[in-house]
Amino acid sequence: MLTLTEAAGARLTEKLVKKNAGKDVALRFIREGEPQRWTLQFDKHGPADVTFLHAGRIVLVLDEKSSHLLRNRMLDMRDTEEGPRLRLRGCPSA
Repeated sequence: MLTLTEAAGARLTEKLVKKNAGKDVALRFIREGEPQRWTLQFDKHGPADVTFLHAGRIVLVLDEKSSHLLRNRMLDMRDTEEGPRLRLRGCPSA
């Protein structure tokens, strides 16, 4: 299963608050573009979704296929010249 670090959970929460998203809205990983890359979009979570919580709020949701594809990955933060950014990387325990 995807691992969500504390720092990444806080960043996702910030994005939801900034968007003024309701409690039923979270961020969802989707594959798009060519070559296909993971991106985040705002979406409502469904009953079959895998959910990730931060501070008591669902901040990230994955459908079954995405959950399987991201099973050995970690969502973390990294510092860039533009500021902190989310980073999807291989999980050290995988």
